[in-house]
Amino acid sequence: MNLIIFLVQRVLYKMEIKREHLQIDPSRCNACNECAIACATKHHGVADPKFSRIKILEFENGQFNVPVVCMACEDPPCISVCPMNARIKTANGTVVTNTEVCIGCKACLYICPVASPVENPETGQTMTCDLCQGDPEGLRCVAACKEGALTIGHCDPMMSGTARQRARQMHRIYS
Repeated sequence: MNLIIFLVQRVLYKMEIKREHLQIDPSRCNACNECAIACATKHHGVADPKFSRIKILEFENGQFNVPVVCMACEDPPCISVCPMNARIKTANGTVVTNTEVCIGCKACLYICPVASPVENPETGQTMTCDLCQGDPEGLRCVAACKEGALTIGHCDPMMSGTARQRARQMHRIYS
């Protein structure tokens, strides 16, 4: 019976469209913030990591660094918790904030399993990775990361649950 379920899942998986996402290798991250600077420059025109949609968490005195971005959950809790319905899932699967209606309450930040939404220091509204909105130059953070800690990949629906579970464990341990 388990073999049949596995085969059906594999067939369904083959039929699914894979979404692009950021793949993160914390073992390669040296917390240089080049990815954050590239993101801030692309989205806000300033080379200031405070304006980035990616953040680097440093653990063990900088010996272990984890770039954190939105996981684009299948059923994002940030969308359902937002009192203004300002969080939306885009066609490319990313979850972003509609700045026209966001009131900056940060409910999305508090409910996020990895606390990925970041506060815009000028507006107080939250922002998350939008995969550079289909920029023909590609993802700026990936291009800026010389260590290879960030790469572009495709979501594997069979593994996404496992990845999310590991991310939640990391969040509980280190937050």
